[in-house]
Amino acid sequence: MRVHPFAGMNRISKDIDGWELREVFVESLEYRELLRLRFNELRRPLDLEWTEAEGQADKLDRHFGLYHEEVLVGSVVVVTLDPGFAKLRQIAVAKPQQGRGVGQRLMIAIENLLAREGVKRFELNARVDVAEFYDTLNYHRKGEIFEEIGLPHVKMIKLLRGNESA
Repeated sequence: MRVHPFAGMNRISKDIDGWELREVFVESLEYRELLRLRFNELRRPLDLEWTEAEGQADKLDRHFGLYHEEVLVGSVVVVTLDPGFAKLRQIAVAKPQQGRGVGQRLMIAIENLLAREGVKRFELNARVDVAEFYDTLNYHRKGEIFEEIGLPHVKMIKLLRGNESA
């Protein structure tokens, strides 16, 4: 039996330049590819391994990959906190693609998708050394700097237009 090449994912959006945001399902081959990207870019540099608790939590979240001409170049995990409120985590871009606008493309694509689904508020914990990137995307720092995975982080919030009082 031949398996369709996109059996483990939903195609979400595709543009004429070969970029595509895909939702990837846990336990699929594509999910393992996302895990490798997240590990290589976010865990390996800090000598961190996955915990079983993190693996279990991953099953409750939504996983998205940004592909360019069928090659995975970015990843983001979405946690629905409340209706209209999503937390973005484990945002990663493959090292060769960093500094080329891929992170911005990934963030805009996931925000647009979630906004169409009714999300009006986004939250993420940014490593302090990359918080400026999120500043450029209209995220606002909230609260004090805190430590997560041994690194300084800051909570960042983005409210979509018409929802500024939330």
